[in-house]
Amino acid sequence: MGLIKALGIDGRILLAQLFNFALLMLILWRYAYKPVLNILEERRSKIEQGLSDAEAAAEKLKQAEDDSRQVMIDARKEAAQLLEKAQSQAELRQQEIARKAQEDIGIMMEKEREKIKAEKESVLAELKGELSDLVLLSLKRFLQENVDDKRDKESIDRIVKDLI
Repeated sequence: MGLIKALGIDGRILLAQLFNFALLMLILWRYAYKPVLNILEERRSKIEQGLSDAEAAAEKLKQAEDDSRQVMIDARKEAAQLLEKAQSQAELRQQEIARKAQEDIGIMMEKEREKIKAEKESVLAELKGELSDLVLLSLKRFLQENVDDKRDKESIDRIVKDLI
């Protein structure tokens, strides 16, 4: 204790200072350090939560980009299929139109052939009628003339000339 007295330390004051220091530490711990530590802990948990949310958002963004790429690939495939289907339908339609046109042409040609045949038959019938009239007329003339060989020959020649 001699050393404590040599340094000029009073035990009562030291004890009072220790009590004051402990009281100050208790007050600071309760009203200053604890709220500050709670605030720091909350801030640390918010930062961790923010980092985990950012990682989750980055993962969701990557997943969304992958989904977007897949949707684009699927859309391109579907567009290609639709285009191919449209082209095949257009080809089928073109073939159908060509076939229908050929059928129509065939039908029109057949109708024209029938018209020509009918006209031909009509003309032949008319010619036959006129020919029969001419033959009848020729026979009348021939029969009206006197019948002798020389005159027969002349009449026949004249009738043939008239016909030609």
